[in-house]
Parts: sequence; C-alpha cells; structure tokens
Amino acid sequence: MSGFETYNTAGALVVSSDFTGTYLRDSKAYTAITDAGYFNISTPLGNGTDMGYVSGPYPTDGNLLWFKFNNGAKMIFNGGQPYGTANAGTMARTGIDVATTSGYLDVFNAAGALVWSAVTAAKIPRILGFFDIPTGYDLDNTVYSQNIGTGTYLLASAAPSNLGGDGGTSGYSGLMFSYSGGVLNAFWARQNQRTWAATMKNYGLRIPYAIIPNL
Repeated sequence: MSGFETYNTAGALVVSSDFTGTYLRDSKAYTAITDAGYFNISTPLGNGTDMGYVSGPYPTDGNLLWFKFNNGAKMIFNGGQPYGTANAGTMARTGIDVATTSGYLDVFNAAGALVWSAVTAAKIPRILGFFDIPTGYDLDNTVYSQNIGTGTYLLASAAPSNLGGDGGTSGYSGLMFSYSGGVLNAFWARQNQRTWAATMKNYGLRIPYAIIPNL
C-alpha cells in the first residue's frame, strides 16, 4: 500500500510510505586497541592510560553508528577513529539503503518500491529514550550520569568529539563516556580546544539510545 502513515502514542511518525527507515546493516565487536596512552587525558572518569585507538573500526560514511558498551568500558567516539578501552563493546551500523524484505504488512511508496515490512522492521533500532544532557549543565567540571539500561545501543554518530593526531599538542575536545551496571557517564574532556561552555552548554544535547531486535 502507498499513502500510508502510522504514529506512536507520543504522536511521532513511525511508518510512512514516503520514507524508508534506517535498517541494520551489520555489527562487530570493538576488541583490540593500539597506541594505548597516546593521549594524556585526565578526567573524573579516569585517565587515558588504558585507552587507545580501536583497531579496524567502521569508517565514517553514510551509515549511522550505534554502540553497545561492555561493563567498565570507556570511549571517545572521535568519528571514524574511536579511542577507548580494549573490549569496549559492539558497534552496529544502520543505513537507509539496506534492502528490505517482503513479508507481512508490506508498505510501498508511490513508485511501487518496498519501503517497510513487518519482516524488515526487526532491523530497525527501537528508540527507548535519550541520554539527555540538560541545558546549562556544567559538563566541563561535573560528570553527567544516566541509567540507559543494559543491552542498549547509543547513537555514537551523535556524540561529538575531536582528537588531534599528535598526542595532545593540537589538543582534543569532546564527550568521554564510561559505562557500568547500566549507568552511562559523560564528561567533556578537553585540552587546547573549546570548552563545553563555549560550544553546547547553552543548548544541551540529546543522544538517542535504542535496542536493535536482531542483535
């Protein structure tokens, strides 16, 4: 069918024949790291001596990246060169160009292309909530903590950070995360770059977290 729309109880559009979803492409564990301690990072979440560049990460491209933390992990997502602890967790990729599969409740667009089905819906991340750093929060000096549960995937693509390539002279800035027992903690790690107060403090930041049924 085309010309179809359905909404959830919050009034948000869930399925539309005019738009495709973002579907699970693949996933892999982020296990090995290199250059441990390359950055001299000091935060209330700990220092960077046990952190390094993730070996073989997914590239930054048109996919969305979602990360499930292992207990005790620390991570700075840093685009296509994430920096974290060994065995930090699992990264999943979703994309709008993943092929849909026909099944129960097929939805087609006006051109006759299949954009949604109950079979393919299992590949769509289910947003459970938001890691919601409030407007005005002093993330330069205070850790923000929130329970996101276990088995959830944070939208890593929405977590800003920048690490210079020279071990710290050009500096770094961005969200550093740690995770334990369902609680995700964040702090704005910074050296020689802009503060949270000078960038996003007046706006806050909402990062969705989800489950991915097929994982």
